[in-house]
Amino acid sequence: AMSYSPTNFDPNAFLDMPVDVVFERRPPLPVKAYTATISEVTPRQWQSKDKFNADGTPKAGIAYDVTLTIAIPLDVKDQLGLKTDSLTLKDSIMLDLNDQGGLDSSPGANRQLRMYREALDMNKPGVTFRARDMAGRMLLVQIKHEEYPLGSGNMQEKPASVAKL
Repeated sequence: AMSYSPTNFDPNAFLDMPVDVVFERRPPLPVKAYTATISEVTPRQWQSKDKFNADGTPKAGIAYDVTLTIAIPLDVKDQLGLKTDSLTLKDSIMLDLNDQGGLDSSPGANRQLRMYREALDMNKPGVTFRARDMAGRMLLVQIKHEEYPLGSGNMQEKPASVAKL
């Protein structure tokens, strides 16, 4: 069997490498709460393809994309036959902005961000919050299953909610 080592890498041999086994989808993680670490928070501008403002311009805004490193407990690892101790999941926090372009702090606004801040113990009066400071912190992530693509019967895990560890 061919194997890869950086010292003898031959791109053509790699293209011709025979594979006689079927690659299979990994079964989704069971639906429950997992310990997770936020490895990255990245702001992203978005623009809707099919939703429009009253003036006809596409709806647009800003989201924080959150990269979560989910710790897989040993029993789940064994149950699913996984070789890895963690999996990466992405979550997006859609932001409600005020007229000045800052974060809307009126009651009920930025519910998703509030849930993350509360889960991370970063929603305290008199303590300045910066989204960047979420990185490296731990929390509980409740997993749900979502069919993707729709109609495929393939279930994949998505973050449903977050809570304090």
